[in-house]
Formats: sequence, C-alpha cells, structure tokens
Amino acid sequence: MNRGFRIRREALLVLAVLGGLAAMALTVLVPLVFVKLSSIKDFYTVVSALVSSFALVGVALSLLYQARAGHTAREQAIRSLQQQLIKMQMDDPTLMTAMGAPWGLPIPAESARIRDHLYIHMWAAFWAGNYVIGELSAAAVRGVARAELFSSEAGRTYWSAVRERVLSTNEGRYLRFARLVDEEYQKVMASNSPVAKPVLVTSHPVGLPDRRASRSRGFMLVASALIGGVLTERLIVRRSKPRAINP
Repeated sequence: MNRGFRIRREALLVLAVLGGLAAMALTVLVPLVFVKLSSIKDFYTVVSALVSSFALVGVALSLLYQARAGHTAREQAIRSLQQQLIKMQMDDPTLMTAMGAPWGLPIPAESARIRDHLYIHMWAAFWAGNYVIGELSAAAVRGVARAELFSSEAGRTYWSAVRERVLSTNEGRYLRFARLVDEEYQKVMASNSPVAKPVLVTSHPVGLPDRRASRSRGFMLVASALIGGVLTERLIVRRSKPRAINP
C-alpha cells in the first residue's frame, strides 16, 4: 500500500474514532445536565439520529476510499501494459514503424534516437505515476528532473519534443507534474548547464565468461552422473527380482 493511501486511511480511522468518542461523550455526560425525564428522552432521540448520521458518513467515506483505490489500481495496470508494449518496440525496431514513429515529434526517424526517446518516456511515466499516487513529492520531482532527466542531452531533447503536447493534454496531478518538470527544464536551459559525460561502456573481466562456462559444464557433468547412477541402480534391482512362471 502506498504512503498516500496509508495517510488517508489513518486519517479516516482517526476521524471515525473521534466521532465515536464524541457520540459516547454526548450520550453519557449531557443527560446529566437535564432534569426532566422528557428532556432526557428527547436528547437520546437526537443522539440516536447523530450516531446514525456518523455511521452513514463513515460508510460513504469508506466507499469513496475503495473507489479511489480501485481506480488507481486499474490505472497502474494500464500503465504497466503500456510499458511492456514500449519495451517491445525498443527490442524490435520494426515495431516502431508499425506504430507510426516518430509520431509527429521533432526527433530523427532513427531507431537509436527513438529507442532513447522511448526509454526516457518510460522513466517519465514512472515518475508521473508515483507523483500522482503520492509516493513522490514535488521536491522529489524537481530533484529527479534536474539531476537525472535534464543531466543528459537525450533527456533535454525528449522534453523539448513532448513538452507542448504534455502541457496541453494533461490535467489534474499529471498536469502539475508536467509543470514541475517544465519549470526545472526552463531553469536548466536558462543557466546553460552542461550535460553529463557519456558513461564509458566496459566489458566483463577477462576469463569471467570462461569460468562461468566451466562451472556450468561441471554442474551438468555431476547432474548427468547422478541421473545415470540412479537409472543403473533401478535397472539392477529390476533384473534381480524373481520372475513369475507362467502356467
């Protein structure tokens, strides 16, 4: 369960407890002020109506919370499916053409550039989803936008290509997320901050694949020997059993 839903659930629980305590206090203490029996009877009628109202409000809040939780779960499932489809395009560049890449965006129609665009889009969607459900604060959004998204040339190119479309088609918390990211983009571009140097791609240490291959072969030999021993033992036991004589 995410932090935002935990906070809302705890807040509803506190309100329910406080409401119950208030109703109990009214039920026990206030009748002591009244002297006439008719007044006490009328008071208990009012308290009964209040308790029923509190119960109805609690049920309504619970249903509202469940509906919002279900909506968030469905939205997360849809976005997970979208991420899988995007990954398929990244693995098979021919699918980029099938989906109409580069989708009218000002990016080159090259598989490497489109792959970078799709990869950054997956991260941006991940951050946006976390911000919407309350797992990422506004300060955290600014931090990842400044330190991760806009520290690379590819990240700046991505946002430059999608910012107008994102700012004009989103609403609610998604729009607030986009505005936070765009504010950091404007600051980075205004300050002319340098991009990070490309990461040096290094190979595996020499001999590591050979050691892994030799371990795998050794494991296969041991497994084959064990299986062969078990089969041989069963064959010997079967042959040593006395055979029945047919009449």
